[in-house]
Amino acid sequence: MWDVVPRPGDKLVVSSRWLYKVKQATDGSVEKHKARFVARGFSQVEGIDYDETFALVARHSSIKSMLALSAQMGWKIHQMDAKMSFLNGKIEEEVYIEQPEGFETFDHELHVFRLKRALYGLKQAHRAWYIRINNYFTRLGFTKSEADTNLYHIMVEDKPLIIVLYVDDLILIGDD
Repeated sequence: MWDVVPRPGDKLVVSSRWLYKVKQATDGSVEKHKARFVARGFSQVEGIDYDETFALVARHSSIKSMLALSAQMGWKIHQMDAKMSFLNGKIEEEVYIEQPEGFETFDHELHVFRLKRALYGLKQAHRAWYIRINNYFTRLGFTKSEADTNLYHIMVEDKPLIIVLYVDDLILIGDD
């Protein structure tokens, strides 16, 4: 995920923080405590820290059309969330981030992390995830729609399988 390196003098170091959340059960009791380490990407500068971003949002017309088509054809619909999706994207740029509070590396407290993978909050996290999932779908033989870059389709045993990708959620549509 990262390497601990000396602080570079000529590069911006992105600040970071912990986000804490209490997940509650339906009855209002505490189900679990969650902590997420995030980059404070608002400090990144376009052209220096990242070159391109990408919005992983399928067109509403694509989603509506696919849902209508599946209802008309009697196809099954399944929705899923890709857990920790933005942590799976590989980043090409040199990105340095402050060590997380409470987890400083012993004897290297003044060092920073050089990221190998995307992190929540980075400007390029969405794009890195999209490149990774797009490559995966392509290797599996899916074809990307020309009308919507977040809609994929393939024929499996003469039956269609359609995937609509939006942020870190997927809608899977297909015949039994």
